[in-house]
Amino acid sequence: MPEKLQYIIRKAAPADNPQIRNIVSASLADFGITVEFSGLDAAIASAGLAGSSNAIELVAEVNGEIAACLAVERLDTQQGKLFGFHVNPLFRGRGLGRQLLLQCMEIARQRGFLILHLHTWDTMQSAIHLYESTGWLQAENPPPESGANRAYMLKLI
Repeated sequence: MPEKLQYIIRKAAPADNPQIRNIVSASLADFGITVEFSGLDAAIASAGLAGSSNAIELVAEVNGEIAACLAVERLDTQQGKLFGFHVNPLFRGRGLGRQLLLQCMEIARQRGFLILHLHTWDTMQSAIHLYESTGWLQAENPPPESGANRAYMLKLI
């Protein structure tokens, strides 16, 4: 059994951005997906940077290294969309992603979000299992131009 991880979950900082981009690129490559930092992946590409429009930007840090990341964009006064939720392959399956997601959900609740949405791929079975086990419900599939083929929503009330 792997050793229990010692980690810190915190707001993304400017210095984290290169590591965030590396994690996202590697994670998407594992699924044969090319990253589009100037397009579909722009929300996570700006994580930690001044001028980012994201409402929530979190990273999980292990031994000074960014091991996971995510961002939430506000869609309107009550809804947000989770983007760029990725875990470094070296840290997958050890509960780090679950803790990052749970903390994000709590922060979203505290900031007045009532509903969160996300898009994913049906091939990302570990992520889908995590979403479903934390209360996310499958929603109507997103349009093809969304860059994904499965949608989920979570009511935070």
